[in-house]
Amino acid sequence: MKELNFIIIGNKIRSRRKKLHLTQEYVANMLDVNPSHVSNIECGRANPSLTALVHIANILHCSVDCFLDDEYYYSSSASKTDAMANDDNPKNTIPKSSYDAIIDSSLDKRILNKLKNRDNIFKKKILKIIDII
Repeated sequence: MKELNFIIIGNKIRSRRKKLHLTQEYVANMLDVNPSHVSNIECGRANPSLTALVHIANILHCSVDCFLDDEYYYSSSASKTDAMANDDNPKNTIPKSSYDAIIDSSLDKRILNKLKNRDNIFKKKILKIIDII
């Protein structure tokens, strides 16, 4: 099993915090930890627990997936045909490079996240709107 890359996760936390114009001290106060601990998380020197990641995500008004999306090996929205195309892969997962090609921008990710839990009728309506545009 591949280990999580806490340097990348920390960089994403830092990027999100800065985007919201929040200080490490503010995040540390909300987490009830020292600012140096937030710095260590952002630099990949400390590995936050899942509980800490959830708290950080809540503080930064995002989901934990914002920090972990590069850690996935598969796409839950992949079709059966896509999975079958990977028969030489013992876990029948989509290779990371293919997944990155499917979702290669932040905007694409946001759109997919908004649509993933919607029913097919709603998705078809959205497609019609896109076709009109």
